[in-house]
Amino acid sequence: MTKRSFLQGLTILAACLLLGTVLGLLADRVLARQEYRTIAQMLGAAQQINPQAEDGMMQALKAASPSDFAAGDRILRQYGYGPAVFHQRHALTLVGIGTGILLIPGMGLLIWLLFLSKRQQGRIRGLTTYLEQVNLGREMLLVRQEDEFSRLEDELYKTVTELRQTREKALRERQALAENLADISHQLKTPMTSMSLMTQLLADSCEGEEADYVDNLSRQLRRLEMLVASLLKLSRLDAGTLEFKREPVDVYAMLLRAVEPLEEALRLKQLRIDISNEPGVSFKGDSIWTAEAFLNLIKNCSEHTPAGGTVTLRYSQNPLYTEIVVEDNGEGFRMEELPHLFDRFYKGKNAAKDSAGIGLAISRSIIANQNGSIRAENAPHGGARFTVKFYA
Repeated sequence: MTKRSFLQGLTILAACLLLGTVLGLLADRVLARQEYRTIAQMLGAAQQINPQAEDGMMQALKAASPSDFAAGDRILRQYGYGPAVFHQRHALTLVGIGTGILLIPGMGLLIWLLFLSKRQQGRIRGLTTYLEQVNLGREMLLVRQEDEFSRLEDELYKTVTELRQTREKALRERQALAENLADISHQLKTPMTSMSLMTQLLADSCEGEEADYVDNLSRQLRRLEMLVASLLKLSRLDAGTLEFKREPVDVYAMLLRAVEPLEEALRLKQLRIDISNEPGVSFKGDSIWTAEAFLNLIKNCSEHTPAGGTVTLRYSQNPLYTEIVVEDNGEGFRMEELPHLFDRFYKGKNAAKDSAGIGLAISRSIIANQNGSIRAENAPHGGARFTVKFYA
């Protein structure tokens, strides 16, 4: 029990004792007045009936003792007077006085309890608002007060401060990692560019088996360049250094931009892209980076669709979100692979040989940074399906 609670308990106890004393004194005065009024009425009535009886009545009043109660009670009952007669005379008066006496402190106690409840609700709302602002990443000053919530307030402040320091430390570490990866990427670009130029020169002068070796080397260099570029994007996404625009994105135009770099590969594999054209469907986001995310999704579907197959892109909009679905008519996902599809560097059993396993992870990060979500599943017809939602 806190000192404040102990003092409050003592205050309530003292108030109860004071109220009991006051009620006892008031009851004594009320009962004494009623007894006096009853005796006075009896004396007045007796004097009018028999003026000579006044002296006898006064002597009886002075000499009355508890032992005379039995004789008096017998006489009263003989004439039809019992305790109920006197109860009826005084009940309404005493009830009214008692109710009035208790009503005033009762109303005061009710007002005090309402005040305490309102103050507690205000404190709870204040602490809740503070936590909500912290969760939103906004700085808010916590006004400290000395009351029953002080300990909770202290613990919340300590927890929030520790979480903020941990978050800032993690952000610094992620920023440092992103910078290191960026430096490594830039350092790799120079020798990779030189190697690419050398392979081009060798390709012009080599024939036969040597030309095949040079061609294989060129493919590996391109794969390495794509891997370095993907790692750089992923590190920038992790560090939060990418700035996403918030502007209207036309879904149809964005999907056309995503398909464009894959047209040659799709043509060689004889795949068909089926894009629904729904005018006016859009969402708030970054068109360029969103196209990058869908390029990876479409590429993944195309790699797992047999020659002559179809990759379907359809979309719709409602007041809550814009939904975009990418699906193919291939074999679909293995059930054991579904929980890991968006994990970094995860490669399924049917993944392409040159796949680095980070394309879907990049897509999820880009979509999540634009208030979106992505889900992978098998379509009813058996193909793979990606469902993306951008919330309003």
